[in-house]
Amino acid sequence: MWPLTKGSGVTVGVVDTGVDAKTPQLSGGRVQRGLDVANPGGKPADDDCYGHGTFVAGIIAAGGRSGTGFAGIAPDAKILPIRCATVSQDGSPPRLTAAEMAKGIRAAVDGGADVINISASTNTPDLGLADAVRYAADRNVVVVASAANSAQQGDPVTYPASYPSVIAVGAADIDGKKADFSQTGKFLSLVGPGVGVTSVGPRGAGHWLGSGTSYSAPFVAGAAALVRAYHPELTAKQVKRRLELTADHPAAALPDPGFGWGFVNVMAAVSTVLPEESGARLPVVTAEQAPLPPIPPVAGHGSVVALVAAISVPVLAALAVLLSGLLRGARERRWLPARVAEVSRRGEVG
Repeated sequence: MWPLTKGSGVTVGVVDTGVDAKTPQLSGGRVQRGLDVANPGGKPADDDCYGHGTFVAGIIAAGGRSGTGFAGIAPDAKILPIRCATVSQDGSPPRLTAAEMAKGIRAAVDGGADVINISASTNTPDLGLADAVRYAADRNVVVVASAANSAQQGDPVTYPASYPSVIAVGAADIDGKKADFSQTGKFLSLVGPGVGVTSVGPRGAGHWLGSGTSYSAPFVAGAAALVRAYHPELTAKQVKRRLELTADHPAAALPDPGFGWGFVNVMAAVSTVLPEESGARLPVVTAEQAPLPPIPPVAGHGSVVALVAAISVPVLAALAVLLSGLLRGARERRWLPARVAEVSRRGEVG
């Protein structure tokens, strides 16, 4: 798809732990200064002492670099880092509240993001978070969120992924099967690579490996950036629908609880002429979102959530393998196999 577009002119907000602008494959102006909403003072968020946000940003927009075969899905897109969480004193994974996520989404919208990736979740509906998602939708911003890794904790409905305008992303393994940790539910939109995913880390030129829906979501955010660059006339709602209709669909009624509309197909999302665009009648049944439980008033504090803490190891990835894994059918995908980082089962991950 790169002969068609690399995402130029599109800004992707990464609501996370910040993004290290000095990482070689994210340097050269790819990362804007952004905003730290986790700490007072209006400081920028173009550094990252934990690595989660940098890893996510690399999947979306890392540039190519001599000596490595890895690059992001939309290497000409810009990254707007919004820091909503910082490392705790005891070194445990960064934690943030629903209120902080809401603040981050609003900051990304106000900062000019065309697409927002948020690789975090909470199991409790929150009025402020719902309002922030609506704020983005009303301003034509695509919001992509990880569905969470709570499949073995009973598949609770997660937020902001389950809000109707959000693209909720689950994870598939190297065989194109649903990852055992990946959330299921009627709210799921798509799945992407989520096991043994390669990206960049902060403060160095090495590559890391991680697993979780935190890392499948930015594949879809990168795809959304390419669609917005190549089809600037589309609304955020139309971008979501295009990604769903052009996915590699599972052999099941759609949307499927484990796969949603299927495995994201980047080339098809960018290049397909949809039936309604050619004047033909659309033959696909309209997706229905899962009914959401009532949103209670916000209590004294937001729901605590945690970002995925992926164990990292240096590794080089072959771009051709990575991209072909996105463009084949879900059961033919083979992105770079390597030692997979352990995924937390606590239900607090993105």
